[in-house]
Amino acid sequence: MIQARIYRKKKKICAFEISGHAGFAQAGEDIVCAAVTILSFNTVNAIERFTDVPFQAEADEEKGGYLKVVFPVEGMADEKVQLLLETLALGLSDIQTEYKKYLTLINEEV
Repeated sequence: MIQARIYRKKKKICAFEISGHAGFAQAGEDIVCAAVTILSFNTVNAIERFTDVPFQAEADEEKGGYLKVVFPVEGMADEKVQLLLETLALGLSDIQTEYKKYLTLINEEV
């Protein structure tokens, strides 16, 4: 199962963390893993390309498909960053609605 966490400070997304594999199908054929991977990496790539906000990212396939991205205070204040992160949260929520057994999404206030 994939576990995704969206971390918020005062309702603004300040970080997200995704780990695990869905187990929906065999590796290379798992549409749930593919959807989450594409959505999360596209979000990171878009923030990097379309904003000047720095962030820290850690990815490790050996940890079971692990990605953690943390934003500084200016990332929380940047409207473009927040829009892209809210789009990620919406996409993950939609995937969870369709594939409850394969993705757990947790919103956490920090």
